[in-house]
Amino acid sequence: MKKYLRFAENYILLLACLTLGLFLLLFADRSGGVSETENRTLQPFPELRAEAVASGRYMEEFENYLSDAFPARERMIALSNALTGVFGKSDDQEEARRVYDAELGMVDDYAREETAAAGGDEPERTEAGETLPAVPAAEAKGAALWLVTKSGSIKYVEQYTPETVSHVASVLNRYREALGENGRVFLVNSPASDVANDVLDTRRYADWGDDLDEALQPLLESGAKIYNVPRLLEPYRDEGAMFSTSDLHWYVKTAWRVSNAFVEDLGYAPTDFYDYDYYLRDTIRNGPYTPEQLRDMKLDRENLMVPQILSPVTASRITHLTESEPLELYDFKHHGYTMYLGGAKGPYRLFETGFHTGRSALIISDSYAFAMAYYLFPYYDSILQTDLRNNNYNLDLVGASIREYMEYYDVDDVYIITCQWTSINGPVFSWRLERFLDAVDAGQ
Repeated sequence: MKKYLRFAENYILLLACLTLGLFLLLFADRSGGVSETENRTLQPFPELRAEAVASGRYMEEFENYLSDAFPARERMIALSNALTGVFGKSDDQEEARRVYDAELGMVDDYAREETAAAGGDEPERTEAGETLPAVPAAEAKGAALWLVTKSGSIKYVEQYTPETVSHVASVLNRYREALGENGRVFLVNSPASDVANDVLDTRRYADWGDDLDEALQPLLESGAKIYNVPRLLEPYRDEGAMFSTSDLHWYVKTAWRVSNAFVEDLGYAPTDFYDYDYYLRDTIRNGPYTPEQLRDMKLDRENLMVPQILSPVTASRITHLTESEPLELYDFKHHGYTMYLGGAKGPYRLFETGFHTGRSALIISDSYAFAMAYYLFPYYDSILQTDLRNNNYNLDLVGASIREYMEYYDVDDVYIITCQWTSINGPVFSWRLERFLDAVDAGQ
């Protein structure tokens, strides 16, 4: 008897699914339309073409259509967003933060100890509607990264005191002074994906902003510049998600967009995104995807894209200033961002690009620079990269100060590329950048 009941339950479920599918096919809007909740164009009913069926794109678009045409979809999304707002971040987001911290040896307790040793407190996120602390009558002023709710109130994600802004400016100026006459220092501290997607994807917030550049830029020497990521990405807000929903990084195309700001300031016309061939990390195939295929598919968003370099780049791991060993340009044993640039191999990595521009660069970064570095290769003869976070900058292997590395490898430009989890308030900016410019050890 139980067997027949189970069969009947399965039959009823199958019938319900078929009925729902038939209802969608007959009565759902086939034009796609626009989702006001997500601020994006919904998938229209796909056109049946032999090429689309052969490539598998037709079934992908059909599945997306069924998802987008689901009855009461907007209400369900709104309810989900409301519940997320009530109960906080999802387990997936918390896991993503943990993975980001751990991917290159980050240890939360160690980070807290370093911050405390530097005389600072851990940065805390403020409640919606709180105002910035009063700015003292001094040359420096405070700044913040914030979100604007749909009701118009402000929720601060990070706040930076005038003292912090002044300190970071002085450190950047020291790096600029360590370079030659035509040297440049570029700084990016991007919102992490969990903040960016609040605005760019889920639409739980109406807008975002960052005025660190307005506070910091007037204090910088000529040749030093900070970039405002929300402002750089503003023209692309209607083009869909730009940051991952499975970890805290930006997509490869977003890294390329931000890198274009650097390239233009170097005096070059940026390469087109599709000048590169791309593979998908977890997809087995014997060749790269065409630009047309990549434009049409959504898989590239969450499946890491692997850009093929435009010249034969030679990669090396560098220790003790001069000791080197070969390094792969990609490490496919890793599934996250440590796949790029040969994996988690410190303290320094050197990339000899095969281009002949007469300039070399140093990238000081967290993993937000890993995908972006490939788009900077065509503009330098060589690029040196290091990560000052905790265990990644192994003091037993460094063997020399940052300044000595800059002089030995004839560095012309310095890039500091991080996301908000490498906070302007945190140990990298509060003392590590300054200390290791001229010292090998951490001091007292």
